[in-house]
Amino acid sequence: MARIKKKKLADEVIDEIKRMIQSGELKEGDRLPNQNEFAAQLGVSRTSLREAFNTLCVLGILEQHQGYGTIVKSRFSALYADHLSAPFITDEKATMELLEARQFIEIGATRLAAKNATPKQIKEMGNMIDAMAKANKKGDIQKLSEQDIDFHFLIAQATQNRVMIHLLATIRGLMEKFMHEAFLVLHDQKRYLKAHRDIYNAIKKKDPIRASGLMKKHIQDVQKDLQQYYRVVNKKE
Repeated sequence: MARIKKKKLADEVIDEIKRMIQSGELKEGDRLPNQNEFAAQLGVSRTSLREAFNTLCVLGILEQHQGYGTIVKSRFSALYADHLSAPFITDEKATMELLEARQFIEIGATRLAAKNATPKQIKEMGNMIDAMAKANKKGDIQKLSEQDIDFHFLIAQATQNRVMIHLLATIRGLMEKFMHEAFLVLHDQKRYLKAHRDIYNAIKKKDPIRASGLMKKHIQDVQKDLQQYYRVVNKKE
């Protein structure tokens, strides 16, 4: 069993559990070690382990039973074949393909989130918006890009739709490298932050039409800004 390195621990735990299922170390119906033992084996805190378990349960990979523990429910999601690699900002075609995919998936996800988000999930989104504002004020681009991705995944979780969450989880993996690089070349973070806050407010007001419309506009604005960036870069070449 591999020991987890301290980088986005909950995501690393998710990757390790998926690897264990893919390799056959864990099979459908197997019960995982208790949380204290499993966290120690992976070298992470129980908090990170619980966060990973919660995501894997939502995706239908794991299932938790009161008084019994956590079992492997399904191999299907864990064995989902992801043949794509994260696009770099220098790859214009891959970047635009990612943004096109985000439009089709995230606009629908935002509409569902506005209908189905729980009060707790809405509060988490609000807290994330506040955290993004602090990171932006400090000029912490790395933190801001990570929080941006986390905000979009909170929207996915608020859909209460496991298929949608799985799709957004896949895109999240593709976005991480790209987002950090995009934030370095797109400098209008104040406008993007306002877009996120407007989307959050529409979800909070349970307005699916406005929320999805704002998400569509946000992604299209990013597309336009990147297209302008590529025009400038291509002229220099």
